[in-house]
Amino acid sequence: MTTPLYIAAAEDLRGNAEQWAAYESRGSCVILAGPGSGKTKTITIKIARLLAEEVKPPRRIACITYSNACVAELRSRLGNIGIHDSSRALISTVHSFCLTELVLPYSRLAGMNVPDPLVMARQSVIDELFARAVRRVAGNVLNPRFVKTPCEKLRRVIPDKESDEWRNWGEPRHTAIVEAYERELLASGVLDFDALVLAGLTLVEQHSWVRAAIKAKYPIIVIDEYQDLGLPLHRMVMALLLHAGVRIIAVGDPDQSIYGFTGAQPRLLRALAEMRNVESIRLHLNYRCANRIIEASRTLLNDPPEYRAHDAREGLITPHETGVNVRGQAEYALQEIVAPLLNANPDWRPGVIAFLYRTKNEGDAIAGAADAIGLNYFRLDNGSPIPKSRLSGWLVEVAKWCADGWQTGSVRLSDLMSAWRLFRRSLINETDRIHAKKAVISALFGLRNGNLRLEEWLTAIRVAFLDEMIAQEVTLADERDIIDNLSRECVARGRLADFTVQIFGDQGKSPDQINLITLHSSKGLEFQAVIMVGLEEGEFPNGYALRDEEQLQEARRLFYVGVTRAKNQVHFLYNQLESRFVAGIIEAT
Repeated sequence: MTTPLYIAAAEDLRGNAEQWAAYESRGSCVILAGPGSGKTKTITIKIARLLAEEVKPPRRIACITYSNACVAELRSRLGNIGIHDSSRALISTVHSFCLTELVLPYSRLAGMNVPDPLVMARQSVIDELFARAVRRVAGNVLNPRFVKTPCEKLRRVIPDKESDEWRNWGEPRHTAIVEAYERELLASGVLDFDALVLAGLTLVEQHSWVRAAIKAKYPIIVIDEYQDLGLPLHRMVMALLLHAGVRIIAVGDPDQSIYGFTGAQPRLLRALAEMRNVESIRLHLNYRCANRIIEASRTLLNDPPEYRAHDAREGLITPHETGVNVRGQAEYALQEIVAPLLNANPDWRPGVIAFLYRTKNEGDAIAGAADAIGLNYFRLDNGSPIPKSRLSGWLVEVAKWCADGWQTGSVRLSDLMSAWRLFRRSLINETDRIHAKKAVISALFGLRNGNLRLEEWLTAIRVAFLDEMIAQEVTLADERDIIDNLSRECVARGRLADFTVQIFGDQGKSPDQINLITLHSSKGLEFQAVIMVGLEEGEFPNGYALRDEEQLQEARRLFYVGVTRAKNQVHFLYNQLESRFVAGIIEAT
């Protein structure tokens, strides 16, 4: 009898007592997982064990995580140990979970005031409705762009608009704008993603029958990157754990909580870990970072856990006072750091090196320096011509299959179609589903040519099935603007005008492209060497953080995330006055 893949994979966990304890735990638990601790490997093998040994069909396990990139990584890891059946495990973002598992099936039964039919607002519609709400409250005095972030955060940190906390909020214009905006959404017959989560919270907290239905379907819920998911999800977890008996497995690291501007609160994971009926397991072993990098990163934390390196690598931490701005720092790094690194390490390619930075502006400067010397790069920030979304990510995988994956096996058609099936949730009728599936497969087989111009390929994909899919699926409403922008970048004088299907499919995967990535987008990634630029005091942390302790601590955690992306080397670049974070590391190491 063939041994299940998860059992063979679990043998790799036995040598780490903490990973094994997490794998074997039998009740609700919190896995506190520092950088490079192997937490994704641990939880995916654990999910496979739970599906094989504890959760029998038709019941399932739900795994909720922060971003579409995290969803893709979890699906890939589960696929590697034989879990391909989406009927057994639901892997989704919190927004998708609230839409498909709560709001769509239960909101009308609960008598909630939601649009019928339920329509998700496109980003352009959201921007217009928010601007309209600002004008209703403040006339033309306020620029909507300047109040959007605090208003979005307010909706996420105070879900109850009847509470004293809401009524006594220190900035009454913000509460008035949020209330006006939500009326605009309702009047327009649409929801945004925050409204989805708040509706999901109402359903779970106020209706015991909804909690019972969730437990019947999902007796175990795994939440990855818990520190980034905010108060509404935490309250849902508390209601399901305490009032429905759902088993909760939460995974995360409060020291890597870097989305405070969206309402994330690292204290929530700590509070869950301290509950009497929840086991807390910390993973201390770091398989990624060399010793000096671990010691440097510890200086950034107020109460650092005792993380330790998996091996004896020493690593290298190097500050560089350049006397120039970010563009000059990038030019210096490409000549004085990147080139020598590649020469000294013959087995390294540009793809193992990453520039990490805070904002698109810094990314523009680095990209300009790379363009000037003809260096290929992969860019992951708001300046990238390839927008970041779950559908655009799927299209990159489709392009890789069309280019050469269908021959090499690097991308499997079955995986692409499994992801497509999750997009096409409205196809309930089997005949309609088969017809739509044939259209997709036929189009892909007809476009297997890596040398095709991206514009030609994307146009054919849109005509064959993509535009119809977006129009019919409520969960894809926000993708229309993204795909339209992608198409515009493909035409003459667009930034993707010279792209072929091969180049598009290689985004983020080519070993010959150096990486340009914001610190926020670098979560979960690792590189042989990391180059951090723009590290002047007053810039990182910036002036806002220097005046607000909460923001200063978040900036500290963001810096910590950047440092711990590196396996062997970290280079800090600044003009003349180094960041206090750099100064602290220099002093300690």
